[in-house]
Amino acid sequence: MAGHAAVERDVLVRYLDAWTAKALRSQRGGTYVECGGFAADAVRVFGEFADRLDGHHLELVVVGSAAPEDVPAGLSVRVAEDPRDVEVAGPVLTHLDGPAAWPLVAPMARGKGHEVVVTAPAADHGVSEGCAVELVAEAGETRLLVFLTADEKHLATFKSELWAVDEFAGIRYRDPHDPERTLVDISLTPQLLPLRRALLAELGRRGRCPVVELQRFTLLETIYRPEDALGALGSAVAAGELARDPEKGRLTPKVVVGLP
Repeated sequence: MAGHAAVERDVLVRYLDAWTAKALRSQRGGTYVECGGFAADAVRVFGEFADRLDGHHLELVVVGSAAPEDVPAGLSVRVAEDPRDVEVAGPVLTHLDGPAAWPLVAPMARGKGHEVVVTAPAADHGVSEGCAVELVAEAGETRLLVFLTADEKHLATFKSELWAVDEFAGIRYRDPHDPERTLVDISLTPQLLPLRRALLAELGRRGRCPVVELQRFTLLETIYRPEDALGALGSAVAAGELARDPEKGRLTPKVVVGLP
């Protein structure tokens, strides 16, 4: 469990850092709702922006536990018993944890600018939307990490942070939609075979299309980043599994690819 928690914390902290930087550039500010055990980590993230908090609306809501200590000046903090009772204006990022998270996902994701990160056991989850990745330990114990957002740019940012975390021993990623159930090491340059299979299957369904459409498919339907599609498609072309138009030159988003 320690390995799972370390990866979950690293992904959440990295994305919260990017989310906070954007919130402080916006007049709308933002609210972070912590329903797990990462409130102290969130405070440390906000502390990195201590010189920019004054005059901005940035709030931390802690659900089900006491407010953390050493809160930086300028950060609003409040405590709540139920995240559904939290009334906020502007963007909201919520972290839900554990099996009890699933019924809360829909209400917390509802609203413009509302995003949710879920960390929970993989069994019996009730979410079919969003970016989901399984965190698999060497012994087979699996946790699920889910990110829901309506903003594709934010989804791309989350994917970037997902692959940038430290390579914790014993934890690998797995795409819940991968029929081969392939385990992939955490790396900035991950193994792309599961993505390659997914892209070939998608081309089998839709026929020829520009690479840019497959990059968007990669973003929305897999655990990979849009830029990873270029590597996966390039290797498929080299192996003769795909035809491309034009036939030569650099593989760019405008190139059209299809099954030969």
